[in-house]
Amino acid sequence: MPSHAPAARRRPLPETIVPFPADRRTAHVRRCASELDSLNGEAARTYWQRVCRELAEELRRLGRSEAELRAAVFAFQDEVQRELVAKNAG
Repeated sequence: MPSHAPAARRRPLPETIVPFPADRRTAHVRRCASELDSLNGEAARTYWQRVCRELAEELRRLGRSEAELRAAVFAFQDEVQRELVAKNAG
């Protein structure tokens, strides 16, 4: 289906897709913090490892470098920790 926008106004598609930063996925951060808050010990550790590994694998599939995905996972971990602290501050 042809676009009705004038040719001069069309933007070229990006060559690479940049994923939305993991630490800004607010719903996911809150969901993980809530789940972690309800778990203890080995169950919490196992859940957390799985979540972080899944995030790393998603970023790897998107073509991010090891350094980029490591930084993204650390930023996500920081945001979940902040959410846990805020949740338990009251």
